[in-house]
Amino acid sequence: MKKEGLKFNSLISSADGILLGGILLMYEFHNYLRPILLLVYSFWIPQIITNVIRDSRKPLHPHYILGITVTRLAIPLYIFGCPNNFMRIEPDKTWCVCLAVFIGLQAAILLLQHYLGSRCFIPRQVGTTYLFSILL
Repeated sequence: MKKEGLKFNSLISSADGILLGGILLMYEFHNYLRPILLLVYSFWIPQIITNVIRDSRKPLHPHYILGITVTRLAIPLYIFGCPNNFMRIEPDKTWCVCLAVFIGLQAAILLLQHYLGSRCFIPRQVGTTYLFSILL
């Protein structure tokens, strides 16, 4: 029983440390918030690459892809689109549109991979299975 309590306390302590560290990093690097956000919101790119390398067949359901994409867009669109946001950042509709298009393109590629195959955008001259298995 005590081991479980220690594990839980350790988990909570590390989560608090990560949260505090993230807040401090955001405070220190607030001038670079948009490039950092662009990097963080490239979350579908590893899945796209993995699908190509492994030739995955329908790895993610379309509802999951669309749901995750929309819900992850909610916070940055609020921060950069709402004039009365809690961070007091000036609204920038151009940035909101660019971020939505960037994530939308990633989701569109995943949906194309779902319906047309994971290597649908790779030319047939390049796209043999054994060439990609070397990369692993």
